[in-house]
Amino acid sequence: MADIDEAGPAHADAIARLHAENWKTSYRGILPDDYLDKEVDGERLAYWRESLSKGSYSMVRVALDETGEIAGFSGLKAGVDKGYDQTIEHLHVSVSARGTGLGRCLMADAARQAMAHGGRSLCLWVFEDNARAIGFYEALGGVTDKHGTDKFAGGDAPDRRIGWRDLGLLLVVCEGEGK
Repeated sequence: MADIDEAGPAHADAIARLHAENWKTSYRGILPDDYLDKEVDGERLAYWRESLSKGSYSMVRVALDETGEIAGFSGLKAGVDKGYDQTIEHLHVSVSARGTGLGRCLMADAARQAMAHGGRSLCLWVFEDNARAIGFYEALGGVTDKHGTDKFAGGDAPDRRIGWRDLGLLLVVCEGEGK
């Protein structure tokens, strides 16, 4: 089990590195290759430095491995999706930590944090071609309730919103048997 704590500006560079690496490995064929090959590192670095210095999120949380390195992170925003209290804008686990249960830990942490701030529901958007992530979120009880198109980085990728209306139930699934 990783230690999960609040992120701050000092975490920006490490979050950006993990974020860019995940996009390069998970979004090839979804986001434009030119962006992933030439722009993602610098763009994510600038994005996270600005976002964490300005407090652009309701909360950003980092999961630290046993060496103190960031193995995953989540970023939530309030008021983004009508009908949901919080939107998970980012949830990433390093390639080396996949399959360890860290994703479940980050989801449980997001639910606990949202509940601590009066939230009862949360959602996220995921690319249609990211079958691994969709399977993960559906296994946690997430339900697709909307489809759209993400026009990020010059791409035009179909995506879907997956939501949880009962954060207590999400916690039970995340923390229950069969982790």
